[in-house]
Amino acid sequence: MKKILTSILLILMLSVSLSSFGQLNIQSGSALAFKYFRDKEYKPASSLFYDLYDVTKSKTYYNYYINCLLALEEFKDAESFAKKQIRKNPTNNSFTISLGYVYKKWNQETTAIIQYNKALQKLKPIKVDINNVANEFVTIREYEFAVKTYEKGRELLNQAQLYHIELGNIYFYQRDYEKMVREFLLGVSVDPSKVSTVQNRLQSALSQDIDSSLDPIIRNQLLNKMQSEPDNFALKELLQWYFMQKKQFQPALAQARSIDLIKKEDGFRLMALGQTARSNKDFETAIQSFQFVIDKGPEASNYIKAKTEQLETQFLQLKEANDKSLESWKNLASTYENFLNKEKNTSQISEAIVRFSHILSAYLNQSNKAIEKLESALKNQSIHPQYKSQIKMELADIKLFAGEKWDAILLYSQIEKANKNNDIGYEAKYKKAKVSYYLGELKWAKAQLDALKGSSSKLIANDAIALSQLISNNTTLDTSYTAMKTYAAADFLLLQKKEEAALNKLNELIRNQPAHSLIDEVYFKKYEIYLSLNKKDEALENLEKIIVDHPWDSLADKALFRKGELLEKMKKTSAAIDCYKSIITDYPGSIFSVVARKKINALRD
Repeated sequence: MKKILTSILLILMLSVSLSSFGQLNIQSGSALAFKYFRDKEYKPASSLFYDLYDVTKSKTYYNYYINCLLALEEFKDAESFAKKQIRKNPTNNSFTISLGYVYKKWNQETTAIIQYNKALQKLKPIKVDINNVANEFVTIREYEFAVKTYEKGRELLNQAQLYHIELGNIYFYQRDYEKMVREFLLGVSVDPSKVSTVQNRLQSALSQDIDSSLDPIIRNQLLNKMQSEPDNFALKELLQWYFMQKKQFQPALAQARSIDLIKKEDGFRLMALGQTARSNKDFETAIQSFQFVIDKGPEASNYIKAKTEQLETQFLQLKEANDKSLESWKNLASTYENFLNKEKNTSQISEAIVRFSHILSAYLNQSNKAIEKLESALKNQSIHPQYKSQIKMELADIKLFAGEKWDAILLYSQIEKANKNNDIGYEAKYKKAKVSYYLGELKWAKAQLDALKGSSSKLIANDAIALSQLISNNTTLDTSYTAMKTYAAADFLLLQKKEEAALNKLNELIRNQPAHSLIDEVYFKKYEIYLSLNKKDEALENLEKIIVDHPWDSLADKALFRKGELLEKMKKTSAAIDCYKSIITDYPGSIFSVVARKKINALRD
């Protein structure tokens, strides 16, 4: 009772003071009215919205007042108020539509339609009026009348090409995809500048297309439209976009190249397509895309960038390949070296210098040559600070790879100092902390990692948290840190690509401390090493050790999931399904359970 009296008192005070005290009281009254409305306290809300509308004449407050009356089923009052506004504003169609909406909610369908038709009859040959009336109908979900509004608007303005995009939007709300796509394509034909708008609308529609019925409609209508308008650039762009959505990069490239040639572009479209194809591991299409830009000649604005991106694509392709050989890496390094010998602008080729040095160190055992190349690049005084930091980062990584840990720490510290509060600075700080971890300075490493938890880079923050937790979870009872230091030493050997030495270190840990809390992590690390060496049976054995011997440890569900994935690759579908089933039944709260369920369904199809 006290709450009700307080509400009534507040409403009375606000009602009296709304017009007297200006904007401040309108704002407080509005906030209170919306709060009541959200809480479904429609009676006090209606009183406030009535007063707010009386003072401001805002259509928003009018609509909320009407909605409050309808929620209270005070249909007669709503009808009376709407009619009053029509008398005061005879040229404003929105009140006529509002009255029709009242009748619709009052279950007087025929009377509602009469009002809607009145609004259509009063429509003026003015674009703003037509749009306003159509939007009013859309707001109350009277989509058929919204369509009729635009169609009549075309007649009144004598412009049949208008409102294709607007009609497409309405058909989208109705899930009438055939008509939606037809209108969007007509809209692009009439106004090519609408391509981005149509792409966004179609993207939204595709994301909500649960049964995949929209996809063939877009494809068929686009291809048919292209046949009737083969020289329409906007349709070519739309077709390229469609192929890219479907990750069909070869046909997308055909469209992109056609547009680039006819419009005499500088290759920006081909560059973007190449980068997207590469990120989706379609390396061949990416290489072709960059080659088309390179073929424009050295004078082209994107020439050097295209060469750099093509080399980067070749590197990633080789890295992903199953049959990579030392000779393959030598050939790629030679291609890089030829390019770098021709191009002398360090700022433009800094990424290529970094990647070439990485290949030399990581794959060809030529760390000294890599260091020499990077140090030479750093002597260039005109190089941009950002590129300098990138080069220093690779130099520090290579120094670390070569076992020069203190030199690496010094370089990471320099990068961190030069890049306060940005991603490359955070990355350097994280890598510096990892060197401390490799050195066995676990307390100091953890302190640095904890300081990175608030990093703006989510990836670095997550990595820092994970390593900090690993140290914390496995040093609480082992105050000597012996096991953790051995594990860190194995991690460093792995960084240096000394897999056999790393495995020996891990096996030593298992022999010396078989009951340590770190053991499940040790087996998982061994699994990762064997997998990288393509020794699938040994990888499975180590996952099995976790699943059988450590079923309650934090890695058990992850081990089951990885085992399922590995069995899939080995074409052992039934065994893989059993793993995914075990995750769902034995670890229902696991982050892998949802994906496991999807995997089961996919493998059964």
